[in-house]
Amino acid sequence: MCSLVSNIRNSIIFIFVLMFSQLAFATGNTVTENTVINFYKAYLSDDSANDSSIVSKYASDELMKSINDSTMCNYDSYDSVSAADLEKLCAKKHECKAYKGNYLCDWYGVWVESDVNYFTKSQDVYPSWKSSIKTSTVRQNAQQSVIDVVLGEGKETSNSLQVTLKKDGDDWKISSVTE
Repeated sequence: MCSLVSNIRNSIIFIFVLMFSQLAFATGNTVTENTVINFYKAYLSDDSANDSSIVSKYASDELMKSINDSTMCNYDSYDSVSAADLEKLCAKKHECKAYKGNYLCDWYGVWVESDVNYFTKSQDVYPSWKSSIKTSTVRQNAQQSVIDVVLGEGKETSNSLQVTLKKDGDDWKISSVTE
């Protein structure tokens, strides 16, 4: 009798442990996936006035420098630096290549396109991109995570990206976005 009660008790415990472990696996996104989802939800929202604060919150300092320097050198309307500093910055040679009708240039190890939004790799944003952001972790270690992202669904054009994040203190920061 004691053995039967013990077996039943152990079976019940096993069932609960199994259920809770499956529940833990089914909870959804990882911390890094949530970082990417939260970034794109904020970035693609209709309130584009906050873009720079959103980007600085989620993107690494190195990525910000690459995008900012590329933008300063590719567009004439930058008043934030002197003409001499701008000329000095833009005189540096960067490896460039043609890709899908755009030019990509290597800015400090980050390939930045000249004619598309860096984070969406497009000139347009479709409404479904704002409401449908799907992620899956490709690989992750203690310092880096690679996340596949699909923006959009249905009849509209969807956009597949790969976002790389790096550990920055307690946070994860976007270090690159590729197609």
